[in-house]
Amino acid sequence: MSPFSSLTKTQRIVLIDMGLAVILFYCVATFLIASATYAPAAIDAEMPSEFSFEIAEVESPTLTPAPTRTPPRIAPTLIPPPTETPAPTAIPSPTIRPAPAKMSPNVFAELMTNPRAMLSIKTTILTSACFGPGANPLQDRDFMAPADWSSAPDRKCIFGYTVSPVDRMPVKRYSVYGGPDGQPRFYIIPPDAFLQDTQNLKALSQLHLIVDPEQGCDALGFIGVTADGYNYQCPACSFLKSGGVCPIADGTRNLALPNNRNNVLDVNDTGGAYGFLSFPLVIFRSGFSLYFTGRAGYAPARTWFESTVDTFLPNVNVKTTAEMNTQETRAVAAQFDRLLSNADPKTLIASVERDVQATTLLPVTIQSKQEATIHFKTTPGAALSSIAWKIMPLNDGKKQFMETNLCLVLNGEEICFTGVEDFAHCAFFTACATGYSTLQPTERGGYNATRYFPAGTAPILRDGNISARFLAPDIGTVLEIDVKVRVREVDAGLANQR
Repeated sequence: MSPFSSLTKTQRIVLIDMGLAVILFYCVATFLIASATYAPAAIDAEMPSEFSFEIAEVESPTLTPAPTRTPPRIAPTLIPPPTETPAPTAIPSPTIRPAPAKMSPNVFAELMTNPRAMLSIKTTILTSACFGPGANPLQDRDFMAPADWSSAPDRKCIFGYTVSPVDRMPVKRYSVYGGPDGQPRFYIIPPDAFLQDTQNLKALSQLHLIVDPEQGCDALGFIGVTADGYNYQCPACSFLKSGGVCPIADGTRNLALPNNRNNVLDVNDTGGAYGFLSFPLVIFRSGFSLYFTGRAGYAPARTWFESTVDTFLPNVNVKTTAEMNTQETRAVAAQFDRLLSNADPKTLIASVERDVQATTLLPVTIQSKQEATIHFKTTPGAALSSIAWKIMPLNDGKKQFMETNLCLVLNGEEICFTGVEDFAHCAFFTACATGYSTLQPTERGGYNATRYFPAGTAPILRDGNISARFLAPDIGTVLEIDVKVRVREVDAGLANQR
């Protein structure tokens, strides 16, 4: 019999309870010891779910939790925020704009003959006027002789251009240069006159030439023009007439004059003056000159000349002569013929002009060898439209009084003319009428010279001041001089309306 069987029921129950208590105590103690041994000192992250479990609520001894491990403090570093890389942008291909359209010959001619149009920003006039202290007041040497082209030191008269307002002497002079073939070139407009301006569009718009009647145009030899790398040269007599043509050496392009007498001077009507008026014979940017070669390389015994070069406004977009073909140069001339052959430019201009008030008491009286100046004032920006110059001898009727010189001061620059008839584009005291001027005899042996300044390219009076200065010749004649100046309003915007 086992000792357990000898126990009473009560004893057996007590013994079983004690055993169960020991077993339970042992299990709990084992669990706590295992937990304390294997648990990490600190839990930095939540335990994965696969390791979680439920613990029955069991009263257990209070445990001191292990110290929590704090991550070390790191000093902040200034790190720039990430730069966003923009999405690549498609680069548009450059817009190719067509070059502005050039004026057609028809439109250009219409503007050049419109008195209200303003195409020119500057007008340059170059003449054979005589300058110099002690120059002969008779002005019987106001022409260029062969020696004058080389500025002979024994001459009191100086021929040149760009007159200084300080001493009224020309800064530059005319001279002779050798051409490519060594042939002399007597320059009416020398190469250095527009040497500094290689960008602005310019035009030779007037040529007025006089030589002795007995020699005629043949004394000029060849007329020559250089412009934008081309050289046009031809016999003067075959070119300086209605419809004249002057080619370059290979004949691929040429210069062409119109036929109508409003633009081309007729030597039979002008007393011996050759040339053209208010016509853009050569349109150029650089490399420009105007010359004649003389007969057999010798200059005529006497030569008078006056040329005008107009510098166009920037908005005037027209082909240069170098860019034109023969058909286009002829088209310009033909359009001038169409517009002016049956019209009078003087009448067209006179219809839109107004008088300018003189600030000098008129008329003025001057003695032989004396000088007088007449002043006018008008609105700045107006165009010089016309000048009527009446000159009357008071004590004798010698025609030499027509050698009286007139100098105009415009925009601070002085332009001089060699006599009453030259001012009117006539020659040798001959009364005449051209497209833009007249010379008419008046009562008591006087003359009235009227000159109209062309449509489109008339000088613009920037400051509104005009002065007319006169020098009486040494012939013992007392002169009465009266001058009327007229201007017209212009519209530069017309050049944009094409």
